[in-house]
Order: sequence, then structure tokens, then C-alpha cells
Amino acid sequence: MGRWSRHLEALTQAISGMGAPPRSEDATALQELPEVEDASGVAALPSTGQGDAETALADASGAVQNSSIEQALIQGMEVTLGDLDQTAHGWMYRGQPVMVFAVDVAAVEDQQVRREFFHRVHLASCCGALEDPAQVVWIGTAREALAAPGLEGAPHACEYCLAKVNHRGYRSLGPRDRNRVAAGFSFHWHVSQYAQEFFPGETAHFWAPGKLPQPLLTTDSDEPQQGTCGVCEWQVPVGEEWFIPVERGEALGLAIDTCILCAQQQAMGVLTLPDERALEASHARYQAQVAGEPVVDSGDNEESARDWTRVRRLLPLSWHPLCEQLERKLSAPVLFRGFTGYEGVAVLAWPEHRRGIVASEEDRNLLPEGWDFWTMRSVLGSLG
Repeated sequence: MGRWSRHLEALTQAISGMGAPPRSEDATALQELPEVEDASGVAALPSTGQGDAETALADASGAVQNSSIEQALIQGMEVTLGDLDQTAHGWMYRGQPVMVFAVDVAAVEDQQVRREFFHRVHLASCCGALEDPAQVVWIGTAREALAAPGLEGAPHACEYCLAKVNHRGYRSLGPRDRNRVAAGFSFHWHVSQYAQEFFPGETAHFWAPGKLPQPLLTTDSDEPQQGTCGVCEWQVPVGEEWFIPVERGEALGLAIDTCILCAQQQAMGVLTLPDERALEASHARYQAQVAGEPVVDSGDNEESARDWTRVRRLLPLSWHPLCEQLERKLSAPVLFRGFTGYEGVAVLAWPEHRRGIVASEEDRNLLPEGWDFWTMRSVLGSLG
């Protein structure tokens, strides 16, 4: 029996009475994984109702508490699993996406297994030990800085968690690529790909370890600004909040004027964009770039633009997990394929197969028959 199979068996037996056991299909998936080398904002303070001075003092105390929590999470702090909120791709603690680590499962008698589990970073409830709300755990936001009593080095990513959330298409990878993904695990990358899940809302927000999520203000004035992106050279149209002047970008770690799409990929933190608005900006930028290209033949232009690197560069980050998996299986698609006489657009299209991927079910109703169209979420779900 392999080392990780023994690990899973020991944990499963130890926590059999400590909460809901893993689903059978999850356990099967976990047993098949290869060995990996070790490599809602803060709740307001209750009001005393004794005057403005006390209210102001309570607000100030809350701000200090918030700051203390964000700073503490860089290295780690001790909580119980019941203190955390879970999303499909990770945990949240008082408005902060967090990793779980330094989990000591006292019921496990095998000290080697217990110690190995203690030195793992978890993204999800990969086994019964992480289903018990009373289980004490450590949480943090910056993997390289994580520290806890008894931790002898930087914890490594749990491959069971990587499989459960299918981090970078982990389930479909071979042993060598799984090892590579586990060794190169980046919590920042993970949060950025699912930012709208961790920070839902209709406005853009910026988050980085040690900071509270803050709404993104593109300008001091009431009117949206326009300008040229210093990265992709897109002349951002006026009337849209898609341009970030350098004086605003400095807070994101940016040193030049950028469009909001390039800012999302260049920022020193996680910049969240509502999916619909991000795709709208991507489409507008793509159309502007195509309009500026010399046209020899529309078909030739379409074919020459089929490159996965270009696809990832032009689409919002929320589409990158899907692109990363499709790139291993398919040739590069045509971007934003329109159809004469129809209002809809296929974000990704393969004309030679008459197939495409759209953003939503509503978009499918605006496209012609004779093609097969799937939504981004349904394809990503079918891939795991």
C-alpha cells in the first residue's frame, strides 16, 4: 500500500466519528493520486447607544481590530473550522480568502502520518478531519510567510485538495505535471482565478494579503476617464470605467496607466471584476485591436489570430482555468466569433467543428442553429 493510501486510511479511520465522512467518489479520486515530493467583511462591533463619542470609539476599535486581523493572517492565526465560511474553491475568514494549515489531528496514532498532515496547506475539506467544525486549525494568506508552533518549514500543497478543487486541471494531469503543479502552487494565483467567487459583487475590488478588500476607484472625478493602456496600447473609450490612471494604479502596485484588464493581470494582488463587465471590456478591446489590424482576407486574419497565448492575454482571468484545460486538448479557438444576422457572440469558437463556448444560457438563444454551443460554466464543470 502506498504512503498516501496509508495516510488516507489512517485519517479516515481516526476521524470516522468526527463529522461527515468523505464521499465515496472523493475517496476513490484521492486514492488514485500520485505521491508528491515535499516541496463578508468583519462584523461591526455592537453599538452601546450611549452617544456619538462612544460610537466613534467603537468604530476606531473596529478599524484597529480589522488591521490586526489582516496583518496576523499573513503569517497565520489559530481558529476552528467552524469559524470559516467555505466556497466551492476555498475558505473565507471575515472577508479574507485563507489557506488552512498546521492541522493537528490528535486522534491519529501514527505520528509520521500526523506530522505529514500537519505540514500541508489545504484549500478544501479533502477528508473527514477537515469536516469537524471544532477542529483547531491555522489559517493564513501568504504561503511563503506561514508560521505556527511545531511547523518545521514552509507547508506544501495538499494534493487531495488540489484534486478536489481541480487546481489548474490537476485531475487530468499525469504524475510529472501533478508534481509540478503541486510544487509551484500559488495561493495568489488560485484566488485570482476565482476572484468573483471569493469577492462577489457588482463592482471591482482589490485585495492583497495584509489588506482589507477595497472597492476600486478608477478616478477622483465623477466622470470616467479615458486614456491609452501602457501595456496593451488599447485606447480605452470614454464613458466606461475601464481606465486606471497611474495615480490610481500605484495602490495596485502599477507604475503606468493601464486598462482594467491589464491591471487585473499585472496588479500586486487580486483585482476582482464582475464577470459580465470584464467580458464586455475584453470584447471591446478585441474589436478595437482587430479594427487596427491590416485586413487581407477576413478568413486569413481569423486563422492567424488563433493562438492560445493570445486567447489568455485577451480574456478575463475568470476564463483562464477553462482555457488552461482546453489548451491540452484542442487547437486554439477563434475569439468572439459573431454571426451575420444574429446578436449573439461565441467567446470561443471552432468553426471547423461548428462548436463554440458562450458566457451564459441567454447567449445561446441569440446564436444560430446548426452549431453546438455550451456555456463556460457547463464545460468547466464537465472537465471537473
